[in-house]
Amino acid sequence: MQDSRSGNEGGAQERRRSLWIGALMVLLTTTAPYLTLLNAFFFSGILFSGALATYLYIVRAQVRLPYGDAFFFGSLAGAAGAVLSAVVGYLLVSLAGYRPGIEGLMLLIRWMEVMAPDQSALVGELRAILEAPVQLSLADLVFSLLLSVGMYAPVAGLGGVMAVWRLKRMAARS
Repeated sequence: MQDSRSGNEGGAQERRRSLWIGALMVLLTTTAPYLTLLNAFFFSGILFSGALATYLYIVRAQVRLPYGDAFFFGSLAGAAGAVLSAVVGYLLVSLAGYRPGIEGLMLLIRWMEVMAPDQSALVGELRAILEAPVQLSLADLVFSLLLSVGMYAPVAGLGGVMAVWRLKRMAARS
């Protein structure tokens, strides 16, 4: 079994590159407007990010990963993406007043206005809550980091396992 830990510098470079791609995919699916809606379905954007990172590493570095290592690799991509997402989200809220993911909630409120016009008081309260300015402290950032890593890493790890499972199925067919 070939692995990047055996001193193969090309494999280590591919490992880092694949981890960064996975982390950037997590960042995109958790902060980019409307891409955040992907994560409404069992964090599918994060799941895909872990699968993509693992797939790219296996295919580019030509390594064989067992399921446990694939889970760990996907989890690393998810954890790195969670850190990026929390820091970028904190900066966006603190500096620009933009809350990632707010578009999806506002879309739900617009649907609620159309589907339940008799609930205008509730819709008004929800809109006021979502549009209220937010002040974040350093403790909020730390809590966000811990929560994000705790949630995103295992989901991205499952994506890594799915990538290995898919590659094994493809290899068995050929």
